Amino acid sequence: MLQRIQTVYLAIVAIACILLFFFPLANYYNEIQGNYKFYLYGIRCMDPDPKVTFSQFLTIPLIFLVVASFIFTISTILLFKNRPLQIRLCTFNMLTNIVLVMVIFFFYDTKITAMTRIEPDYNFTGMALPLVSILFLILANMAIKKDEALVKSADRLR
Repeated sequence: MLQRIQTVYLAIVAIACILLFFFPLANYYNEIQGNYKFYLYGIRCMDPDPKVTFSQFLTIPLIFLVVASFIFTISTILLFKNRPLQIRLCTFNMLTNIVLVMVIFFFYDTKITAMTRIEPDYNFTGMALPLVSILFLILANMAIKKDEALVKSADRLR
């Protein structure tokens, strides 16, 4: 049945994955070095003459992780009859989002900071979206487990 609360939670996660493509993850601003915005699909310089250029292929692993998370989310929604598989997919999706956050902070943050010598500003919606995804994946996983426990208790009564 698609009319469960975990479907709403997973739909919010899918929307958050889509919104990640539109909001910047961080802003790197310095009057001397320039102004750079870190998007999921690349790093854009907001100045007319950039001091540092970044490869277009630098953020492909981030795109892969977000697309994988989106696919796992849609698969979890559509596999509503197989709750144990839903639980495993939801857990793996949480792991994917945690890896996404870790890669952003530990790899991309240090790499961009080293290249531009500018400290990042994370006051953007884009940085909160993976954390929101993790929160709603936890809620969805709890709701799926609750449904599975309810079905098992109903089977015992028969």
